[in-house]
Amino acid sequence: MTTTDAITSALRSTALKDMDPSLLAHAIHYEARGSGIETAKIDEALAVASFAHLEQRRTARGDQTADPYITHPSRNTLRLIRYGVVDDAVLVATVLHDTVEDQPERIVRILGGTDASDAIRSHFGDDVQSLVQAVTNPPKDLTRDKAEQYAEHVTEIIQDPRVFLVKVSDFVDNAGSLKYLADETRRTKLLGKYAPLVPIFQQAAASHGDALRLTPAGTAELDKHLRSILEQTT
Repeated sequence: MTTTDAITSALRSTALKDMDPSLLAHAIHYEARGSGIETAKIDEALAVASFAHLEQRRTARGDQTADPYITHPSRNTLRLIRYGVVDDAVLVATVLHDTVEDQPERIVRILGGTDASDAIRSHFGDDVQSLVQAVTNPPKDLTRDKAEQYAEHVTEIIQDPRVFLVKVSDFVDNAGSLKYLADETRRTKLLGKYAPLVPIFQQAAASHGDALRLTPAGTAELDKHLRSILEQTT
């Protein structure tokens, strides 16, 4: 076994929730390189997103600490690579997916441009910008139920197979980690938001089929991850 193989094996035996930002970045690089993916744009996106989310922390869940926010898009990206995704625009957009919504001013400060979307388009291209824009939550209608609006938004955008990939990895990370949430009231509330969307993602995955270009193992893993979210409700 080569050193690269040994490192890759060790990375795959480590739960994503236990990886810090550095280990996640290394895992993305090793997995991408092993899949023949050019990593230059992914590395740039990771650097930009790390700066953009620098002061953000994820909500502490169970015995998990409030991780640096960059762990979230990094896990999403690594998960997609393990599903078999090799589309670099999808992977770069996954790294950057929360930057426009959460940190638009920091994106402009880092990259320049008239606004965050313009900055991403200028540096990462139209495909990446359109994917990030698609998964960015639209302004909320305060007269309507928030969960209903979220479900409508998700249902609409995942009809595009590339947007589906960016969004489903985000969904799996957010909803799949609820089992670690110690606050039972909050956990129940969030499961009420996420669980009804699982069949919608499952139906979209089946409809897209080969257009997702996942490996057979990746397709099975995605299905397992979606089913595990429903299992939290039983």
